[in-house]
Amino acid sequence: MTEHLLAGRYRLEHEIGAGGMGRVWRARDVRLDREVAVKTVDLGGVGDPSVAGRFQREIILTAKLTSPHTVTVFDGGVDGRTAYLVMELLHGESLADAIARRGPLGLTQTLDVARQVTLGLSAAHAVGLVHRDIKPANVMLSGGRVKLLDFGIAQLTGQADPHLTAPSMTIGTAAYMSPEQASGHRVDAATDLYALGCLIMTMVTGRPPFDGDQPVVVASNQINATPPRLLSRRPDAPQALDALVARLLAKNPAERPDTAATLRALEQIQADPAAPTVALPPPVSYRPPAPPASAPMPQTRPYTQVNAAAAHTLAHLQPSGSWWIAGVLVGLMGAILAGSIAANLTGIAAAQLFSGTPTRSASPSVKPSTAKPTTKPTPTPSTTRTTGTPNPGQSVALAAALQGVRLALSALPDSDAKAELLDQWDLAGRRIAAGQTPKATLAAFDRAVRNSDLAGWEQQAVLAATALVRPLL
Repeated sequence: MTEHLLAGRYRLEHEIGAGGMGRVWRARDVRLDREVAVKTVDLGGVGDPSVAGRFQREIILTAKLTSPHTVTVFDGGVDGRTAYLVMELLHGESLADAIARRGPLGLTQTLDVARQVTLGLSAAHAVGLVHRDIKPANVMLSGGRVKLLDFGIAQLTGQADPHLTAPSMTIGTAAYMSPEQASGHRVDAATDLYALGCLIMTMVTGRPPFDGDQPVVVASNQINATPPRLLSRRPDAPQALDALVARLLAKNPAERPDTAATLRALEQIQADPAAPTVALPPPVSYRPPAPPASAPMPQTRPYTQVNAAAAHTLAHLQPSGSWWIAGVLVGLMGAILAGSIAANLTGIAAAQLFSGTPTRSASPSVKPSTAKPTTKPTPTPSTTRTTGTPNPGQSVALAAALQGVRLALSALPDSDAKAELLDQWDLAGRRIAAGQTPKATLAAFDRAVRNSDLAGWEQQAVLAATALVRPLL
């Protein structure tokens, strides 16, 4: 029997890793008789039509990197319905495994790893490549050298295909995700520097600035909460490193130092850990311009409406086997409420904070209506849309609710019905986030859930999650 070889030359021997963008194998290149790592994505089993484009982008961009601090790409392409990327096989352990095995790193190793990660990011940014998923699992410690892995969700700065980097695609890991990425805005090199700040915090203290079991809550904290200072967790840490991490974790991307300034600061701390400060560019002064006096504040949805919907759906969950799903939804409800409250408190200023540009408001020439109220009932939030300036808090709440549906699906026992609904939701969620017939799309997905082969309590759990989306449409 003829042995099957991927692309006629790669023998996949055993799986060594898996993630949202595919699987990684230890393999052998039979043509050159050498061990390699092969990353594969089954295009036939993926409902997201943009995966093939992102994977092809990965092959082209990663092949441009020649830094000793990024993984080397040998080959790539598509064989049948399998897209593949062939890379050097690294021996060693990931930073995540190292921290899990022995806890926080010492100062000397922390600074060395951070410096080498920064060198890898510098090489990537030089060719217009933003990693977007810097985290301990993507940092490999191999024989004293640090290498960055998995540029599979990167975008080409300034030349990105909008279909591959739509605002609704918040790809990344919540604990290392920048505020702009968590809120669905476009990202640039500053996003990787924020993740580097999270990475340094993890190496020194054993955990990132914000952590938790529920990604939507962590992502909300990345957007709204003040990061802890390094010294508050490790009083013996160098003051200069504390100052550097604080700048890297700035909410405003313009206030973060670039890779060159970060590298200089790390080298200064390595040379003199006792120095109280390091030379960093002054932070960019940024104050959102005040809205015109005649401009109305953006309309917002009362968060009590979302609260009522969440409480109702949670109350109707059956206790048999579904309390753990209820826990996911309780956390999700908290994230939605946080986003909605933030919307009411910050208004136009919050919108400008994340966009970096003046916010358009309703025309001041439009006079408020003086008509007396009628006896007609006020439309509910589920049947009205806000007008004027898009509210960032409300957008965060919707993003949290959409991701919550996926969390509820992912928490179910594995089955063909679950896999099929996950594919359907990936498409439906993108349409809803983009405002493409959101109510009809959500209703169609609910019908698919009710007509699926999921158990009764499983259907209730998913429908409870989709019910949290409805008031936000």
